[in-house]
Amino acid sequence: MNTRLTYKTLVLGLLVSSFAAWGQSTTSNIEFPSFKLNRLKDYISADLFYTHDFVSSTGGVKAGPRNIGALDIYIESDLSKYSSVQGEFMAHYIHINQNDTRASIGDAQGASNIDMPQQVDRIVDLWYQQNWNDKIKTLAGIHDISMEFNVTESSLSFLNASFGTSAELSLAGPSLYPITSLGTRTQYMFNDELSLKTGLYDANVGDETTYRSFHSDIGNQTGYMHISELAHQQDHQKVALAGWNFTRSQEKLAADGRANSYGTYGLYERKFGHNTWAFARYGWANPLVSAIQSNVSTGVVYRGILQRKKTNDEVGMGVSQVHFSRSHMKNVAIEENSGTTSKETAYEAYYQFKPLRILSLRPDVQYITNPSGVKNIKDAWAVGMRTVVEL
Repeated sequence: MNTRLTYKTLVLGLLVSSFAAWGQSTTSNIEFPSFKLNRLKDYISADLFYTHDFVSSTGGVKAGPRNIGALDIYIESDLSKYSSVQGEFMAHYIHINQNDTRASIGDAQGASNIDMPQQVDRIVDLWYQQNWNDKIKTLAGIHDISMEFNVTESSLSFLNASFGTSAELSLAGPSLYPITSLGTRTQYMFNDELSLKTGLYDANVGDETTYRSFHSDIGNQTGYMHISELAHQQDHQKVALAGWNFTRSQEKLAADGRANSYGTYGLYERKFGHNTWAFARYGWANPLVSAIQSNVSTGVVYRGILQRKKTNDEVGMGVSQVHFSRSHMKNVAIEENSGTTSKETAYEAYYQFKPLRILSLRPDVQYITNPSGVKNIKDAWAVGMRTVVEL
């Protein structure tokens, strides 16, 4: 059977059946109130965030200060609050200015998670989710998988990108902030704590030529990416196991032929006492096609140090290490004419506080050993400040 046709039929079938079932179950009973402009905030929420990173590095490829800016605009609506439709809508637009800090430091993980080699202007999320009942939810549209998959909430304030989404998964090229694609995701709740999420996404998210426009070929050239995560989550802890794969094979790194791109990850997060969180995550990808074979990260976050509200200030310390595949390091040794090592390690510490309700400041320091596994690149220090304005 033609694989392209099979997956295209599956995606279209999921979309059509979802909206058809929604239409049959709700059309005759939908009731919308009379909208009033002075109550618009009851129907739609809008949030704007401006994030600025100042990073000054020593060592690495090229030392020096750099400035990175990102604008995020979110528009969300819970239809159940003002109609009989049990659904949610979200739109998310971003602008990121060009500043390739990763190339300057020479690391593989990314000292800033908003760093991009080219300017980005595009829609990151544009989706609708239908809540069928207490157990099943279906989402369709442009979707950033980092909102739901591979997430440890307590690690999200770290600047290094590997504390957000693990490095081996990011490198595979999924539908991931800030470059995303069309897809569908279904969530099933076995009970209040145990859930299964599975998603199918267009694997072609685009490249540098589409950073300022949305791109999708619905699987025609590169197929699809599938990801599933089984999670057990309580108020004080979360544990999850997941697997992912691409439907089209990819070229091998250091040999002729092609191989499948797939991987797995596991994560654990726990709250100790009232203020302390700890997290750990391990991810692995097929080393025949992935430059990063594995990524392990762990850290501790303590909230409520000086400011009264426990969410207003926090301190975090973490370490993230990637292990490069042998095939990749053979290529690097030839290209860089240098000795290599199989691991890069990033150590990070930060303190975040809010002097104003709309303003948060985050001094941050990182020490990166063996950037990209190239011995000719010096270990690097990256000292910075993240400023976030929320309106």
